[in-house]
Amino acid sequence: MKRLIIGLLMAVLLIGTVACAKSAESYPTPSPAPAPGSTIAIPAPAPQATSIFGSKGGETPPVVIQETPPPVINIPAPSPAPTLSSSEGADQSWAGQRLIIRTANIDLVVVDVTAAMGQIGQLASTYDGFIVSSNSWQDKDRLMGNIAIRVTAGHFDDAIKALHALAVEVKSESTSGQDVTEEYVDLSAKLRNLEASETQLLELMKQAGKVEEILAVQQELVNTRGEIEQTKGRMQYLEQSSSMSLIQVTLEQSKLSVDFNADTRVVKEGQNVQFYPVISGGFTPYSYKWDFGDETTSTDEQPSHAYKSDGSYTVSLKVTDDRGNTAPYERADYITVLPGWSGGNVASTAWNGLVGFGRVLVDIIIWLGIFSPVWIVIGVIVYFSWWRRRSKKA
Repeated sequence: MKRLIIGLLMAVLLIGTVACAKSAESYPTPSPAPAPGSTIAIPAPAPQATSIFGSKGGETPPVVIQETPPPVINIPAPSPAPTLSSSEGADQSWAGQRLIIRTANIDLVVVDVTAAMGQIGQLASTYDGFIVSSNSWQDKDRLMGNIAIRVTAGHFDDAIKALHALAVEVKSESTSGQDVTEEYVDLSAKLRNLEASETQLLELMKQAGKVEEILAVQQELVNTRGEIEQTKGRMQYLEQSSSMSLIQVTLEQSKLSVDFNADTRVVKEGQNVQFYPVISGGFTPYSYKWDFGDETTSTDEQPSHAYKSDGSYTVSLKVTDDRGNTAPYERADYITVLPGWSGGNVASTAWNGLVGFGRVLVDIIIWLGIFSPVWIVIGVIVYFSWWRRRSKKA
């Protein structure tokens, strides 16, 4: 019985190998797409081997394997997708008859990256799709973003046009299509052969008697089931990828945003203040126009300025990018300047000090005058106390 099971396993493997080889030979490079309503011929799995069981004179007869050419099964061809009109683009009727994986990579310049990412997400939902991934980051002085979406294959061209409408400028664009029809047809034939082999192994499992025979058949069943699941997974991936096109969009912000800071906001007369611009968006290189609020200006990127008079000053900055876009920014009473050293200031300070000292001295004299009776009484008491101690000692 053990030799019988081993012989049957070898027969099953031989049939699967022959069927796969014939299937591969039956599918050269795909011919032009079939017309709507036609059929695609796919070979059916090879017929199962038949075994003759019985005993004659206590001997097990040999296994008889009968092979016949696999029949051809006709399945309906996929229905064609609606043909786009001339205003929508080129004729895409072939898309419904073949499995085409379409992808696009677009680099766009938009007014606002955050707002554009939200609009692209809504666009994906409009075309029965979804967002695959999205992120944004700051690249030096520019806000950047990246978003990947999937849309139904029939709306691929519509989605590209809608993305163009969102952009201030399309910096680059590339599209590609991968025809996976041949691979899908081969996988379909492989799946049928594997399922036929699984059916034969299940029949052998029923006839196996010993534990080792059951384990041997079970191992083959596990391997075959694994290949079936892998094949189905690959077919599902091809179906989903061809039905939902991938569009990856890179975004750059064109909106010019300006701010600035200073290394200090309180200085003395003649002390330098360093200013630093903070810019996002726009197109480099930038040009600058600073107004320090004391009728002086500068066109440096990071100017240093010294104020000559004390007071509060309003500072403003106007930035122009390489395409003429401008953005102003102003900070009212941003810099406070304190008086610096001068002869007049020293004399004034000295006089103020002298006046203050005189005031303190006059206050002391007044207080002494007010409390003079008290001081006289205290002095008399102190004198008599001293006189009495002296008299006693004498």
